[in-house]
Amino acid sequence: MVSSRNINEWKAFIDLRISYVYHRWEELCNNIEKRSKEALDSKTPGSGYLRRTTLTRNGGVLPILMRNARQSTTSSKSQETSPAHEEILISQRAKRPLSPHFTIYQPQLTWYMSFAHRVTGTGLAVGLYGVTTAYALGGPDSDTLVAAVSTLPSALKLAGKFGISYFFSYHVFNGMRHLLWDTGAALSVKGVYRTGHSVLALSILSSIALCAV
Repeated sequence: MVSSRNINEWKAFIDLRISYVYHRWEELCNNIEKRSKEALDSKTPGSGYLRRTTLTRNGGVLPILMRNARQSTTSSKSQETSPAHEEILISQRAKRPLSPHFTIYQPQLTWYMSFAHRVTGTGLAVGLYGVTTAYALGGPDSDTLVAAVSTLPSALKLAGKFGISYFFSYHVFNGMRHLLWDTGAALSVKGVYRTGHSVLALSILSSIALCAV
């Protein structure tokens, strides 16, 4: 069942379109009338066609269409200033989709790895500058940190070592991948995916090796 709200939305939309068509039609007729007057003044060929067009505009169905369009324009202008019309427009804008939007993109290895490269780089930078700043401001010394870490469970220490190692390994190997691209190599789809899988494998293997040290 069609609600009155939907009917009002359609009426507002139709009135706006009629107003647009009317203004475009009036502009076209004014241009034709101007060209007709210029043609009649200069007595150039084709003035008969322009004269007939002008007569059709003045004595045919055009005045009726323009009168109806003016009435629709008046009603649409009155609705534009009404609070109900503004509320309809606001509700329509609220339903518009956002762009860009993650849900419209198919997940791919390339943008996963691009996002991970930025995350690992930011994490390494924050960790490095954070520890350096803490030491510079007179934070806990190395002995205190070592004693605090030694009290943690073995599984937690292993997970922490693997996380830090993977951040470092992934960022290094993926950075080398980008340097390889700068030479113009491995830029095909197969090359991009082949180097991507290689970076993931090397990052995991090197992280395991660093954790074993």
